[in-house]
Amino acid sequence: MAQSKKRNPGIYVLIFHLSRDVAVAVGRLGELVFQTGWYAYVGSGKSGVEARVRRHLRPHDRPHWHLDYLLPLGQPTAAVIGYTDDSLECPLAHHLEQRCQVIPRFGSSDCRCPGHLFHSPEQASLEDAAVQGMTALGCTPVPIPVDWNWGPTII
Repeated sequence: MAQSKKRNPGIYVLIFHLSRDVAVAVGRLGELVFQTGWYAYVGSGKSGVEARVRRHLRPHDRPHWHLDYLLPLGQPTAAVIGYTDDSLECPLAHHLEQRCQVIPRFGSSDCRCPGHLFHSPEQASLEDAAVQGMTALGCTPVPIPVDWNWGPTII
């Protein structure tokens, strides 16, 4: 996908792997322990979903979102993007919550969701949940492989 100058709002699920158990201080949540395995973070980019995902994949001197504390310890592998003007981040998180283990309070400090980070022993189950959730919400899911070198020429 070539980068577009148009800013497309939407929702996303960023999938990454932790190859070992880690303990990390996550802002006001304090120190949390994350088990080895696959994680999916649900978010939105109202001013441009591609830009938001790219932002997560860049190094940061000062973490802003909960994900900024954890993602550098893992290996990102995929993003599933759904273009929409509607606020569907929380409904998508509720869909994943039905199928995957939720990490309490992670990524949900500005809403009433139990969490926006999900854990699974398998990458495929997280991707399937993301695709099915977006489809159920009326978004066309666009799966995109990503890594730390994911730059503006990819999306």
